[in-house]
Amino acid sequence: MIRGKSFFLAFFSLALVISFLADQKSAYARKKGTENQQANSKALDNYLKGRKAYLLFTPNGFKEAIEYYNKAIEIDPKFAPAYAGLGEVYSSIGYYKYEVREDYEDYFNRAYTNILKALTLDGNSRECKRALALNYLHLRRLKDAEAVAREVIEKYPDDAESYYILWAATGQNPESPYIKKALELNPNLVLAHVGLATAYFFKKGDYKKATEHYRKALELAASPQLHNYLGTALRTQGYLHQAVTEYKKAIELDPNFAPAYMNLGITMFFLNRFEDSISYQKKALLLNPNYPDAYYYLGRAYEKTNNPKEAIRHYETFIELAGKYDRYAGYVASAKESIVRLGGSKR
Repeated sequence: MIRGKSFFLAFFSLALVISFLADQKSAYARKKGTENQQANSKALDNYLKGRKAYLLFTPNGFKEAIEYYNKAIEIDPKFAPAYAGLGEVYSSIGYYKYEVREDYEDYFNRAYTNILKALTLDGNSRECKRALALNYLHLRRLKDAEAVAREVIEKYPDDAESYYILWAATGQNPESPYIKKALELNPNLVLAHVGLATAYFFKKGDYKKATEHYRKALELAASPQLHNYLGTALRTQGYLHQAVTEYKKAIELDPNFAPAYMNLGITMFFLNRFEDSISYQKKALLLNPNYPDAYYYLGRAYEKTNNPKEAIRHYETFIELAGKYDRYAGYVASAKESIVRLGGSKR
């Protein structure tokens, strides 16, 4: 079950903790970042390996990052950047799971715990501030994310990730100088390419540009998520068979990756392969029953295969799940019309 209250309350209290910590003097408060800390060299080595893995922004990268950060903490329990790194990883996982309607609360709570620990040890370091800014971004506290990202950039003007956070918190305009600066500083910043691709897709409707940046991100670090994103960009441009290839690559990397099955089902529908569409949507819902799109396209596929009873049932489920979201308004209206046309009750 997806929940969403306690971690928001926890992060609300975090702002109060930060204001308290600002006046405290901890073991690391007088130091200026990882490069100046007198940490155990083995802890630092594990931290840097964790950063490298984290910046791939892949499931395996996140897993490796967590392992390396925990090793760093085992060696030096007061090594603040490792806690900040854990906070970034858990926040990133939580945000993604929230986006795909999977259970996310535990990951945000872990992010909170580790960022709080990092701030307690070294509230002014680049790593801790950047982790805090990222978490604010994921929690949609955009003004706070912007403010903290600007703090980091003022002190460390070479921090590409903070420019990305600043861009994401201030409207995600693909033409913004902030995203251009992020990629100027680090042309291989996967998160920036993914964010820019998504902005081109949803904000500009420039699917060609979106495809270019998804492909660039995939060149840097392949993941089921990126193959899924690329597949959708291709499908939107009418490249249905290429989209199928990308979705199947996502499933090869993760046989339990529900979004790829759902999108594969949608693509099969547009290829007039209705039985295959039904099969893939059922698989998607078996893995995650929270996708409105899957129910809608099941309804359409059952309608195409002359099964009005199942079509109506899935349209009704879709309306229950999607009715509260404005972005589904057109689809909800279409589903209601289909239900009436198929002999169901008018709602």
